[in-house]
Parts: sequence; structure tokens; C-alpha cells
Amino acid sequence: MIKKTMAVALVIGSTLAGTSAVHATATKIPKNFLLTERAAAEGSVVEDEEWWKISDSLSRQLAFNPCRSKRKSRDGRVAMRTITHLTSAPSSAGEQLVLYRNARAAQAAFRKLRADLARCSKPAVVKRDRFGYVGRPLRVGDEALSVAGYDYGAKGRRLSPSGDLAVVGRRGAALFLYTANARGRGAKKEITGQAGKMAKKVCGLPGVCGKKTGSR
Repeated sequence: MIKKTMAVALVIGSTLAGTSAVHATATKIPKNFLLTERAAAEGSVVEDEEWWKISDSLSRQLAFNPCRSKRKSRDGRVAMRTITHLTSAPSSAGEQLVLYRNARAAQAAFRKLRADLARCSKPAVVKRDRFGYVGRPLRVGDEALSVAGYDYGAKGRRLSPSGDLAVVGRRGAALFLYTANARGRGAKKEITGQAGKMAKKVCGLPGVCGKKTGSR
């Protein structure tokens, strides 16, 4: 009877261990894992012409924040790295990777961002400028959005692109965001391509994609 009980305990223990292994998420992002990280670490190519910043702070807002929220997020994130790039042009770009405790928490974070986009996408007046966002589904990772900002007239008529671009994607327990402030199709194509690369690369981190999200 004792042997049988021990055998059952071992089976249950093995099952639980396997489950935790599937759902466990990497709690650290390896150095130079982000696509722009090496360039950011090297710093400016031309002094006083461009600036890079790397942050591992968990309390930062998501790189795309349509409602401009300032609340600290408590959404189950366990690791995060944000890279920002500014130039004197002026232009800006950003890359951000957020790892969550499991895929469910990452899904919830993505749903919240999508809801914020819907709630705050209508033209608003801020410092006399009227702007809004248009988001479209994107075939990247498990789910993704491509977002563009637009300037609007006084009566809410869409006038022209504002230059604000973002791609937000999720793969397993990871959220990845790419942003740019630049006009033209080149910038949109670039950040969409970056998101596609990260959607594949992030599955190399332990437990991020699990058994249900193999490479596409």
C-alpha cells in the first residue's frame, strides 16, 4: 500500500512538474536579445544627433499607450526591456519586450490595450491638436495590431497621417511592441518586419511559447 501511494505521488509530482515547465516564463531577458539592443548599447553614431536609452524597469508604460495612462501596471509581467531611439531630425522609434507569468496574463494585457485603443481612438483635442488612431489586425504571432495616428479637422474629418505608428504583437506569454514617429511607408514596413522577427525569436526563451505555440 505504501509503495502504491508513493507511486501515485510520483506520478502526480511528475505531472505537476511538467505543467509548471510548460507554463513557466523566463524571468530574465538575455543581454542583446532585442533587435536594436546592440546598436543602442554602442550609443550615438553622430554625437548630439541621436540618443539611445535602454531600461529594464517593470513600471514603465507600454510603448504604445493610446489613452496616455500614467497608472503603474500590475498585469502579471515578470520581465521587461524598453529601448528608445531619438534623433535630431526629429524622429523617434522604440522597441519593447514584456514577458508575463503565463500566456493568459499576456492575453489579458493585449485585450486591455486593444480596448484602450477602441476607447481612445476617436479624435481628441490636446494642446489644440486634433488626433486619433486607426488600428487593424495583423498576422503576426498569435495576435497583433498595426496602428497609425491621424490628424483630424475640427469636425472630426480625417485629414492626414500624423506619423505615429505602432505594431503590438503577442506570442505565448510575451508581448512585443515597435513604435516609430515617421511619415512614409518605409517606417511601417520596418516595424512590421521587426515584429515578425521577434514573434519567432521570442519562442527561444524558456516557457514563453509552451507546447501550443510552435513556430509559424
